[in-house]
Formats: sequence, structure tokens, C-alpha cells
Amino acid sequence: MLKKTIFRKGVITLTTVIALTGAGQAYAFAASNSESKVSTTSTAYSAQQANLDKLIKTGKTQLGVTWRHGMQRPGYGFDCSNFSSWVYKNALGIQFSSSSRQQRYNNIGTQVIIDSKDKFKNLQVGDLLFFKNSKDRGDGSLNRSTSGGGGHVGIYAGAINGKHYILQCGGGRGKVTFEPMEGTWFSQSLVYAKRIVK
Repeated sequence: MLKKTIFRKGVITLTTVIALTGAGQAYAFAASNSESKVSTTSTAYSAQQANLDKLIKTGKTQLGVTWRHGMQRPGYGFDCSNFSSWVYKNALGIQFSSSSRQQRYNNIGTQVIIDSKDKFKNLQVGDLLFFKNSKDRGDGSLNRSTSGGGGHVGIYAGAINGKHYILQCGGGRGKVTFEPMEGTWFSQSLVYAKRIVK
């Protein structure tokens, strides 16, 4: 009788240990799997961030270079769309047309919706920004095919101390600039945006 009781207790204890060990392994697997997903996501984000940093850094190497129509010559001259095309090609190896109209109206990248109450809200570093101007005034509406914005293009360069920056060539400046958009023609005339790096 005593042997049977000890044997039963032993079996119950052994079963409990196996069950708990299995649960522990399952928990450990779930935890490590979860950490793996976070790590993978974090790595993907870091790679994307590194690419976007490289994009802006490459563009900044041309600050002050003169605006020259139809030109794509580092250190000598660019127009707006030749500049954005050159920056993407040289920083990330991404090639697209050097025409602002082609960049605006062709199927490169994906549209980023510009919020009417806060134009910068949905933007990400590297987004191409398109502005209505005399060459493509459109109807001035946001986000539509009728907006216009095939006349001037720049690259969104992110927020610094609460200000939203653009990296661009021309835009009434006559050269490559890196400057805040608030209170300028850039902020008032922005009608369309596209994301190239996702």
C-alpha cells in the first residue's frame, strides 16, 4: 500500500515536472520568437533609416551648386529634377527620369497623402515633394491628378527642432539648398508627394 502511494506521488510529480518543463520551453520559444520578430523589424528599420540618412547626406554634398536648366553635373549645376534624380541614383542606386513631370505623373513610387490641416504630417524623409508653379499650376488641389506640381520637385529632409526641411535645387533660390519649409513658397505651394523608399 505504501509502495503504491509513493509510486503514484512519484508519477504525479514527474508528470508535473514534464508539463511545467514543456510549458517553460513553449514560453521560452514564444519569447525568443517574439524577440526575433522585434529584432528583424528593428534591423529592417535601421537599414531603411541608414538609406534615408545616406540620401540626405549625398544631396548635401551639392549645397550651393548653381541651378542650371537641363543640367546634371555635380559641383557645377543641376535643375530641380536632375538634382532629385542624381541624389537617388548616387546614394541608393535607384534610377528614374530626370524630368519633374515624369517624376510627378509616372508610376514611380507610391503617393503619400498630404493632410490638408498639416501638410507635413504624413511625410517621411526621402519623399519627393511636388509644387504647383507657373510650369504646372494645375487646380492647386491636394493629392489629385489635377493638382499640378510637375514643374518643381524637391526631397523632404525631415524635421529638425520642430521645422520641416527640404533639400532641393532652384525653387527661386538659384542653387541647391537645405532649408525649413515653414512660412515659405514651399509650404504654400506643396500639392503632391511620392514615396520612393519604403
